[in-house]
Order: sequence, then C-alpha cells, then structure tokens
Amino acid sequence: MKYCQITPSAAVGRFVSCYWTLEDDCPSPSNVQRIVPDGCPELILNFGTPFDSQRDSQWTAQPEYFFAGQITGPMLVRPRGPAKMIGVRFRPHGITRLLGLPAHLLTGLVVPLADVSRDLYNQLECLRELDSTAQQLMVVDRVLQSFGERDNAADCQIAVAVNSIMQADTVPAVSNVAAVVGLSLRQFQRRFKDEVGIAPKLFCRIQRFQRVFQALDSSASSWVNAALRCGYYDQAHLIRDFRDFSGEPPVALLAAESDLAAHFLQHQTMSRFSKTVAVGSM
Repeated sequence: MKYCQITPSAAVGRFVSCYWTLEDDCPSPSNVQRIVPDGCPELILNFGTPFDSQRDSQWTAQPEYFFAGQITGPMLVRPRGPAKMIGVRFRPHGITRLLGLPAHLLTGLVVPLADVSRDLYNQLECLRELDSTAQQLMVVDRVLQSFGERDNAADCQIAVAVNSIMQADTVPAVSNVAAVVGLSLRQFQRRFKDEVGIAPKLFCRIQRFQRVFQALDSSASSWVNAALRCGYYDQAHLIRDFRDFSGEPPVALLAAESDLAAHFLQHQTMSRFSKTVAVGSM
C-alpha cells in the first residue's frame, strides 16, 4: 500500500487540511480496516475500485466520488479490488465553507458528490482523463480554490474556536471557548454544530482521543500514562472513549498497526503508524 499526504495551496488551506493519495494494486478483500473519528470530514475521489463500507451490519460499495461527513464511531471498510484514490481532508469547519450547507446534514453519512454539489462533481469529472496523480491534484486544488472564493459567509468565530480546541494542551471547557469567541453558550453550540457537524463537547472528546496517539509518538511511555497527560481521569475513562470511538479497547486498537487504518489513526503528526509516509506540497 502506498500512501502520501500533500499540503494544499495557501488559498485552499483555509478550509482544507491536506490532500492524500492511496494506491494498492493487490489488496486482500478479507482485510477489514477500522477508521476512527478525527473531527474532519472528507471528499473521496476513486479512480480504482471503490471500497466497501459497513453500515448496520451490511456491506455496500462506496460511490466513486463521495463526501464522508463527520463520523462519531468506527467506520469499517474493506477493499474490493485494486485501489487508487485521492482524498481531500477538510478542516473541521471547512466543508460548510465549500458547500454552503450546514455540516450536520452530512454527519455519519457517505453521500455521492453529485447529490451534494452537481457543479463540483461536473468540474471534477475531467480527473478521470488525466494521466498522473500530480495533474489530478493540481486540478482538484484549482477547482476547490474557485469554490472557496465564493465563500462569503465564513464563521470566523467558529474557526477561532476550532483552532483553540485543537491547539490546546488539554481539552478546554466548552463554556470557556464560547466566552473567548464572544458567544453565549447556546449560540456557540448551535453555530458550532452548523459549521463542524457535531456538538462542541463531542468534538473536544474526539480531539482528546486523538491526542493519545500524539502523546505516544512523543515518548516511550505506556498508553495509560499518555492518556493521563491528555486529560483522562483514569484508565476506565480512557477505555470508554476508545470503545465509543473505535469499538475496541486500547490494547486491541494499538496492536493493529497496519495498512489503511494505520495511516488515519493520527495523521496530523505522522504517527508511529505511518513514519514512512511521503509528504509534499502544492
């Protein structure tokens, strides 16, 4: 499996965290992968065989081009054939800026791109005719930049709130974040859900869960000590979040350091699961 992350242009970087590419010529259909929440919605563009995803214990083929809204629990996927795809990982508040619709309408869903934005779908259809991934990425960046220029209703207060939560050493109180950006708690909760897709308290929990992987990267300590440094009260507190967000206890999840799921467990810091990943920029 070949995985690579690419930094978008500065203009697109306002609402896109990164692009990523994945290629696998000979995946095993029996290799079920577990993707866990990270607080970021994504746009997936398939040029090979789309993966299957599981919902309500049923496996269905993913669309070729689709949006994946915020997930709040584990997503199970498996390959069906040779894979080649480009992913657009949005900033937590970025999808509303591109589509002009409340992000919570896509939460927990995999929606064909044409059903969300026919205009964007039409502009990206030409990607299938291009010879190289580099050319495809240049077109994706140019198209997203043109859509981003239409953004006249960016919620700067929520952008500031998201950044403050993600950059904090420990998870802040939601009421404190609301006060910092000058909103009442009720206003903040409503606008945050519209922009990000989930409630601010849940977003904070997901960021704390993700910080455990960062903490494991930065030291040789155990996952228990890493979790305590990230703001978990005790081992039981950590295990509850791991089961909610991954469906697995920590030991089982951390033992599965392979393939697709490995690349997404903690992409922000190029975690120990993907030290060899290539990184580039537009």
